[in-house]
Amino acid sequence: MDNNALVAALGSDAVAAVHGYRLEVVDEARSRGLTLRSVSTGAGSDPIDVRLVFADGPAGVLTGQVLTWGPARGWSIARSVADAAPRYLAGPLARPVDLVPTPAEVLDRVVSGRRGSTVPPLDVELDDEPTAIRRLLGFATARRGRSHVDTLSLSA
Repeated sequence: MDNNALVAALGSDAVAAVHGYRLEVVDEARSRGLTLRSVSTGAGSDPIDVRLVFADGPAGVLTGQVLTWGPARGWSIARSVADAAPRYLAGPLARPVDLVPTPAEVLDRVVSGRRGSTVPPLDVELDDEPTAIRRLLGFATARRGRSHVDTLSLSA
C-alpha cells in the first residue's frame, strides 16, 4: 500500500492518523531523554511521509540518524539523511501489523541497537489486516482524546 492508496482508503483520516503516529513517536522519544525533529522533504512534501532526525541523545549515539515511516515499508533508520542504505525495522517476512509498531516498540528497537534488515518488507499490504489499520487510525483518535475508532467499519 503506497501513500496514495492509504489516502484513497482512509481519506483525511489517513493524514490525521499519520500525524498522530509521528507525534506519539516523538513523545515516546522525549520520555526517554531523546529529541526527534521533523526533516523537511522539500516543497510539496507528502504528509503521509514521516521523516524524523535524532537531534541528541544519551552519549550522542543516535544523533543525526534518521527514522522514516511509510505505509509500504513501515519504519526504517538510516545513519544520515543522505544514507542510501536504511535498515527496515520490519523485515522481508513482516505482517501488516509489523508496519505499524507501537511507538514504544519503535524506540525499543532503535535504542537497543537492533538495526533491522537491509531487505524491506516484501509482499505485505497494510490494509491486508484490519488490526494494522485500526492501530494506525487509533493514533488519530488518541490525539483527539478518544480511545477507539467508532466511525470506521472494517471487514476481514
